[in-house]
Amino acid sequence: MKFKVNQKDLYNGLNIVRQAVATSKTLPILTGVHIKAVSNNGLILKATDLELGIEYRIMADIEKEGSIVLPASQLLNIVRELPDEEIYFNLNKDKWQAEIKCLSSLFKINGYDPDEFPNLPEVNKNAEFNFPAVKLKNMIEKVIISTSSDETQPVLTGALFVIKPEEVRMISTNTYRLSYIEADMKTNIDKNVEVILPGSTLQELNSLLKEEGSAEIVIDENYVKFKFNGIVFISRLIEGEFPNYELVIPDEFNSEFYADLSRLYKAVKRASLIARLDANIIKLKAVNNMLEIDSIEGSSGYAHEEVKIEMNGNEQNINIDAGYLLDVLKVLDEEEVKFEMIGPLNPLVIKSEQDKFIYLIMPVRSQS
Repeated sequence: MKFKVNQKDLYNGLNIVRQAVATSKTLPILTGVHIKAVSNNGLILKATDLELGIEYRIMADIEKEGSIVLPASQLLNIVRELPDEEIYFNLNKDKWQAEIKCLSSLFKINGYDPDEFPNLPEVNKNAEFNFPAVKLKNMIEKVIISTSSDETQPVLTGALFVIKPEEVRMISTNTYRLSYIEADMKTNIDKNVEVILPGSTLQELNSLLKEEGSAEIVIDENYVKFKFNGIVFISRLIEGEFPNYELVIPDEFNSEFYADLSRLYKAVKRASLIARLDANIIKLKAVNNMLEIDSIEGSSGYAHEEVKIEMNGNEQNINIDAGYLLDVLKVLDEEEVKFEMIGPLNPLVIKSEQDKFIYLIMPVRSQS
């Protein structure tokens, strides 16, 4: 194998595939990047931790075809520090060693036999459709905040992905909050499909997706594949049954109110400076077109904020986790945020009519 490639192109490609590199050294070869030089097709970079796999192609001048697996961290660190010039690679197949030259710099990196590197799984076309990247990214940003970190309940660590002939939904919950978002779109599938996408998959997708173009999505019983911007992204699905989210979302309310998003976010953030020193609980009280925000008075002190609102209905109050409220306010796009409430023992409902997004925060018992 012998080729030359631009430093920026290689560094960008390595940054993309490294997100699938294994962090555990149980199988050392999975901590590497599979590099394949193909005439007239450039370099094909590939990484996998057996749960997630990413493949990406970059342009390169191939003199001799071949492949090798090189330690991802070591290679990325070297390429990052090289100047924006052509990098020359040459493979010593007897030692599985790559020689890397750039101007006056020379490195030799020991790698692995590429035949021992696992192939990315084939994904059968049980369901296949195209999804605008900007919509997909927006949905992911809205649901990723509600995924659970509790590995004893695997289905809650991801998001339910529901594909219907003319609608797509994503739902996530950690049982203390819930995110629901839907998008109208013709998918051209003939039956409903429901799968659970891992939270880690959502995180990596969110970082790679751009707001232009579309993603081609293919789903089977075990895997999902996304193709966008030259990237092939394959993830294993989570097995299990997702909770019945429709039973949790209220279909009525006693009060609704609207608040300026920017002012509300700043007020909640200030109140949380005190609240987070104890249990991070704040009390919201909506009355007379004013939203009062109080930290629960504890050993660290007390905070009080007020934000003007437009209110319809009865006076309301509720104790909630301040962090959960801040999380959703960060991802909303409108200038105004809408709240709906039934009472202090029912969830606080936040809605975005622009995005068809619903966010629930369960009330918490005051520690005072």
